[in-house]
Amino acid sequence: MTRNAGGFSLVEIMVAITLLGVCLVGVAQVTFVMARRTYAVSSGQARNGILAQQVNQFAALPFDSLKGEVGTVTVNKPPLPYTRTVTVYSLSPTLVRVTIVVTPSSVFKPDTLVLQRSKALRSTFGGP
Repeated sequence: MTRNAGGFSLVEIMVAITLLGVCLVGVAQVTFVMARRTYAVSSGQARNGILAQQVNQFAALPFDSLKGEVGTVTVNKPPLPYTRTVTVYSLSPTLVRVTIVVTPSSVFKPDTLVLQRSKALRSTFGGP
């Protein structure tokens, strides 16, 4: 009797499946790490956008309206929920310091923004 050597044996199939499993676990781990890094980068971009928005908002407000914005506001909208705390210190009748603390609800540390705003002086040329 001669044995036919064609085809795969059960041991060869088991070795192939084991090697495939090890390779797929490595690919899954790399995919998971990249997904976490992508999420961190996109959250960082959202944080920078929120900070720029806050600076622009308080730079555009009229001088006399700044004290009305004092307090704490919580925003729960995606992509980055946060809490904003605003304090206004009067340095002189025409100069204030606005301190804005933005505390993200995620793993980021709080950011503090400090603006100094001065009251516009009347023009000596008869304008506003």
